[in-house]
Amino acid sequence: MRKINFICVCAALIAAAGIAGCGTKEMTPATEIVYEGELVGNETVTYPSAGKVLETCMKVKACMGLSEYDYPLPKIRGMKGGNAVDCGGALKRGCYRADGWIIVPEGEELDIIAHECVHHWLNMHTGDLDPKHESGLFLACGGSVMLDGETE
Repeated sequence: MRKINFICVCAALIAAAGIAGCGTKEMTPATEIVYEGELVGNETVTYPSAGKVLETCMKVKACMGLSEYDYPLPKIRGMKGGNAVDCGGALKRGCYRADGWIIVPEGEELDIIAHECVHHWLNMHTGDLDPKHESGLFLACGGSVMLDGETE
């Protein structure tokens, strides 16, 4: 019986160590701009293509029930050299600024774009980009991820 308990404890410790080691990825700042400008579907962007970004953002707008409004599209800055961007002094997987810019590192998931588009459309429609993520639209329309360090 003692041998079985010892084995169970050891297995639990190994599993915990494995989870702790793999659970977080170190954030490194992306510092080189690969694209900066209008979101017009130009296929020269190297993170997800601007066409896919545009499609994602328009799907979010429709999901939010805002299709009838002629709000401007966000502008986008794609960065490389790291897996995070500086967002007001904090490193994050994506960032939306109140001046209408989405900033993302190269290769980031389209769900991050969707999340940032929720901020954009909320800002356009209400004047509040909801930095505390109080709106249920982040979960309903903003992709399947919440950004690191952010809560609903």
